[in-house]
Amino acid sequence: MGSRFLRPCPLPNADGSESNKLEYLVSLGKELGEAVLFPVSDEDMILCSRFRNELQKNYHFVMADHATITSVLTKDGLHKIATMHEIPAPQMFPACSRADVNNIADSISYPVILKPVFSPSWLRDEIVSLLRNSFLSGSPKVVYCQNAQMLLEAYGKIAVYDPNMIIEEVIPGEDERLAYYCFYLDRQSRKLAGFAGRKLRILPVGFGSATFVRSFYDPDLEKISCKLLSYIHYQGLGGIEFKKDLRDEQYKLIEFNARLGLWDSLSIRCGIDIPYIAYCDALEWQVDAQSQYRENVLWIDFQRDVRAFIILNKRKQLSFKTWLKSFSGEKEWAIYSRDDWKPALSSFCKLFERPRKSIRNKLSSFVSKKKA
Repeated sequence: MGSRFLRPCPLPNADGSESNKLEYLVSLGKELGEAVLFPVSDEDMILCSRFRNELQKNYHFVMADHATITSVLTKDGLHKIATMHEIPAPQMFPACSRADVNNIADSISYPVILKPVFSPSWLRDEIVSLLRNSFLSGSPKVVYCQNAQMLLEAYGKIAVYDPNMIIEEVIPGEDERLAYYCFYLDRQSRKLAGFAGRKLRILPVGFGSATFVRSFYDPDLEKISCKLLSYIHYQGLGGIEFKKDLRDEQYKLIEFNARLGLWDSLSIRCGIDIPYIAYCDALEWQVDAQSQYRENVLWIDFQRDVRAFIILNKRKQLSFKTWLKSFSGEKEWAIYSRDDWKPALSSFCKLFERPRKSIRNKLSSFVSKKKA
């Protein structure tokens, strides 16, 4: 069930092959005749970047060169960029085998997090069901390890499905220290739009994606973001996540999204329509750069924020009264809209599909083990 403002055309994903997706995109481009292309996932971004020559025949888009795209979307590639250009970032150690982890485990400071080199590789059902703590927590992005034993055990479980991982230093401080700078740069790497938000609540709690965001402006955040973008000669849409380190109050580079993110739409309510600016520039229409926006406007993914609240409340970190009070003020809902209710209903229905799917997978696994 999609929005009444668009016609859904989901990419085929039956066998997970790029060739089927590419064939569909090329066919759709011919049907449309001319269109602006906005990839909205890391996997689709890599696909469109790799086959940009074929797609340029029917689509308009602006993106950085393929080497830059693959570098910023992989954890080790982004870390190399940060090191090369002296952008503050957490310490990071690649681990491709049990031997690598054994060599690292006793020589690093804890806690650390274990994370995939390429984020989508942990979205497969086997890894999600292995790492999910509860129905409330959402899909895990990392594994938190307090000591060497936890690190070795976690690596051993996940390596069955994905042996290539990253061991990363944990930047201390509460989730509210997470900040995100989203932007659009034209074909000459000139910034046409920039906007920032502070992630006040996330899911999974501690190491997840935003459920509650407040727009804000910080010249230090803008400066370090633009510095990084200038160094890599970036073009197109994107967003950079930093965390302000409790130890030295410096922003440390966490993640780079080479695409439009879900809550980037908050920029529109705050006065900068980043998607429309990107659309106009892709078509080579005249568009003026924009940098002024309203602060203290909220973005809320309600059904996920409820789950984040329940977890935080159980930990005695957030009271019901404080949670309700946080909703006061101008706000943008992630999915719900009075004049377009279908996406919210679809999201609500999908919320109940996940536990059913998880139960089916566990039952299938149990039956298979009994037969064996």
